[in-house]
Amino acid sequence: MTTAARRGFTVRTFLAEGHPHGLQLVEHSQWIGRGLVIPRDLFNDHRTRKELTGTGLYLLSGQSEQTGCERVFISQTGELRDAIDEIDAKLFWDKIIAFVADGPRLHRTHTDYIEARLIQIARETKAAELDNDNEPRVPELYEADEADAEAFIDQLTMMLPMTGVRAFEFVPEASGAQALRLTGKGVSATGYAASGRFVVRSGSTANRQESASLPGHLADLRKSLLTRDVLVEDGKHYKFTVDFAFANAQQAATVLHAERANAEDWNTVAGRGAGASETPGRDANEERRVPTVEVKPIGSTSAATAG
Repeated sequence: MTTAARRGFTVRTFLAEGHPHGLQLVEHSQWIGRGLVIPRDLFNDHRTRKELTGTGLYLLSGQSEQTGCERVFISQTGELRDAIDEIDAKLFWDKIIAFVADGPRLHRTHTDYIEARLIQIARETKAAELDNDNEPRVPELYEADEADAEAFIDQLTMMLPMTGVRAFEFVPEASGAQALRLTGKGVSATGYAASGRFVVRSGSTANRQESASLPGHLADLRKSLLTRDVLVEDGKHYKFTVDFAFANAQQAATVLHAERANAEDWNTVAGRGAGASETPGRDANEERRVPTVEVKPIGSTSAATAG
């Protein structure tokens, strides 16, 4: 049986204060939920809104103070105002994104499930730094309730990139993409360009010794990748444990070589497409979650988006 193509949908964003830096209300044409995006400095002004009195999910989104990379905290509550002390205690976030269902269609068992699944997905993708220390067990639901919760998650993760959160984003294997190779100084890597990004394959190795020419924000990114176990020590080198999407081929080459590098350092692998995996045990046709990350120097007011 052929998998049905995903249908298009409409996302409506209402700028409640007449500009993009204030409260935003986000709705999906095929979704029972509503999202509220509230900047931190306006949170006290809006936390009494009626949408925040029901059962729902919330994410705190911002930058890691140590690396400048995307960082998220995931939680759920019966009433968002009950979580104010926990929210205020977090220092990294610059906006809160709350999701509630229209009417009584989302109960606490649903949100327990959705919270656990979102944390599980974030740990699997390693796409952003996760501020959660907890690893909640995914509760068992009746089949219909589980289907409703998974549908909520599907729509939620499709909408989050529009709010600037890319921690749960899917990137499928690019059909027909050319496989590329990078070698030298402890580096033995394969990758390919897809969806405007550059994906480095799992099993690729990176140089451990950082050069003075390595830009500081990319040194921070390497540190973050080690923290997330995207990179792990492997003898004299680092090794990628998952496929990882960088902003472009030059950024990928610079991070792997640990010094300034060029996109042209990637060489074509003759006769091989990106779908021809060189990693033992990988199904070349499987759709994978490929992490994306927003990288910007700490203290900078503009971000270079990787992904």
